[in-house]
Amino acid sequence: MLYVTGITGHTGKWFLDRLIKEKYQGKIRCLVRENSNTTFIDESTLNIEKVYGSLDDKEFLEASMSEVDTVVHISTILFSKNVMEAAIKNNVKWTILVHTTGRYSKYKSASQEYIEIEDEILKKCKQIGITVLRPTMIYGSSQDRNMYRLIEYLYCHKFFPLFGRGENLMQPVHAKDLGYAYYDVLSNKDKTINKEYNLSGKTPLKYFDLVKCITEKLGRKNIIVKIPLWISILSAKIYNAINKNAIISVEQVLRMQEDKDFSYQAATKDFNYSPISFEEGIQGEIEEYVNSVKKSQSK
Repeated sequence: MLYVTGITGHTGKWFLDRLIKEKYQGKIRCLVRENSNTTFIDESTLNIEKVYGSLDDKEFLEASMSEVDTVVHISTILFSKNVMEAAIKNNVKWTILVHTTGRYSKYKSASQEYIEIEDEILKKCKQIGITVLRPTMIYGSSQDRNMYRLIEYLYCHKFFPLFGRGENLMQPVHAKDLGYAYYDVLSNKDKTINKEYNLSGKTPLKYFDLVKCITEKLGRKNIIVKIPLWISILSAKIYNAINKNAIISVEQVLRMQEDKDFSYQAATKDFNYSPISFEEGIQGEIEEYVNSVKKSQSK
């Protein structure tokens, strides 16, 4: 039996889509929240059993993993320890954990917790098979809390403030590429068990070019204003000093200068991972946003 967390999430839905396309025959048990919309699961025609509960309920997790062989933990890394403990107690053979490339940040507040969680889990490799997947920034629809907000800002404002020079590299990954990758990892167990993979978009691009790409596809003539880094840092310090609910910190400004490009060569070698480019992938998300605006304006 396959046990899945996060099936109703951004990439989880694409994983289910791939399972349906491949006519997956095995039993699947999905952990979902009571208030989750599971209509698409019910309509899938797959052999799916839903269990309602929470990832922070250790007793529930342990009980719900009875008779499970493989776990695909798509939900947040913050509950990976709980999932692993329950899996080991149930003699699960293999866990596929979706974590994050955020562990590579040089800023402790962004990476320390991820490192501690992941390193502790990897020590259990003699007790259970472990495969760790580390996506970069995920985008692809309104469920994306990063690119969708950027699209909205560029659509609604003429000027866009860019902290620093915007030459830091980014390599966002489309939700569909990730969801489909989960299936490919699962289907190539002989190659992927006890491995770690970074999963990113097709090619890295500078943040400035990423913003420019979105403005062009939106058909907007945004003016991108580059704010020198020292002014950005000073402004963030002043902003945080006078506003207790500041939405951006000095560290966040600095983190925006980090390169976030990661090779996916190992994934391509082991399960033919071949993601789409950002230029291609962002088009659908932009169209979704524009259509939502037109719909709201027509009411």
